[in-house]
Amino acid sequence: KNNHYYSLQPYLSNLCVSEAMRGRNIGKVMVRCVERITKDHWGYKKLYLHVDLENAAALTLYKNEGYNDVGLRWNPFWAGKASEIGYFMKDL
Repeated sequence: KNNHYYSLQPYLSNLCVSEAMRGRNIGKVMVRCVERITKDHWGYKKLYLHVDLENAAALTLYKNEGYNDVGLRWNPFWAGKASEIGYFMKDL
């Protein structure tokens, strides 16, 4: 393994479920699929993500799947209407 392997960290980004398809556990299945790839195929023990703290559905999904708020916050210009972005992590 090269030195970059130890400095890189897996990051879940842009998980979206169409409004018409919500409520069918599709988001949960996609998160678990990413976790399995991260752990079983890439060999990482943690997975990171950012979430809009006002997006109740996404926040509930990630918390229910075991993601923990690491306490970092910011209000990036690219976040649009999101007032605060939270940084979350899960031990796989």
